[in-house]
Amino acid sequence: IVLVSLALVLMLALLIPLVGCGGGETTATPTPTGTTTGATTTATKTPTATKTPTSTSTSGNTLSDIMGGGKNLGDVQFDMVSTSPQLPQATTTKVYYKNYGVANQMKSRMEMSQEGATTIYLVDESAQTTYMWMKEQNIAYKMDMSQAPSSSPTPNGDQIHPTHVGTATIDGHPCDIWQWTSQGTTEKMWIWTAKSFPVKMEITMSSGTSTMEYKNINFGNIPDSTFQLPASVTVTTFPSYSP
Repeated sequence: IVLVSLALVLMLALLIPLVGCGGGETTATPTPTGTTTGATTTATKTPTATKTPTSTSTSGNTLSDIMGGGKNLGDVQFDMVSTSPQLPQATTTKVYYKNYGVANQMKSRMEMSQEGATTIYLVDESAQTTYMWMKEQNIAYKMDMSQAPSSSPTPNGDQIHPTHVGTATIDGHPCDIWQWTSQGTTEKMWIWTAKSFPVKMEITMSSGTSTMEYKNINFGNIPDSTFQLPASVTVTTFPSYSP
């Protein structure tokens, strides 16, 4: 359970800061310091000294500018396909977002299955809570996001100045490719130009290159119930996150 929960925290750190850039203050989230896929994480230590991105934008734009300055793209769902040198094959996570791009207002649902067991994560930014729902056991562990273990934070979207390195079409979506380097890690992002929406990310570290690609992207209203626990689920506090 501990490994699964840490995988969630690190995965969210990849997703939420990038889609919630700009548009006012955002709540800090832990930064991935290792390779993250579906439900497996290989963590590494990072120095505690202040870091600054080494990439310089050729356009002068920040990552927040490139991604629409925190504009609300509404509700979206997609399949996140992750690959990592540490895993023998790709893993797929079903992801749902409400109010995508709005800082402190987004809700998300992530579903992952491993060895016949389904784990569902429900995150509410405004309430600063995360539920780790073990579906087959009908148990959910409640976690206060403010109590999550933190590491050196990646600069937010207003501090990252990526370099435009090309264009490509991913799953029929014309994208601009942006790249930056921070804390010894090089990150490359393919952003759907018309939507200011990331469809692929590539993270290169000393241990190798990991990728996350969003497939079957569908924008449209998602019912609020998608982000809520069923009444029959037993809720308990996750021990590692207790004050």
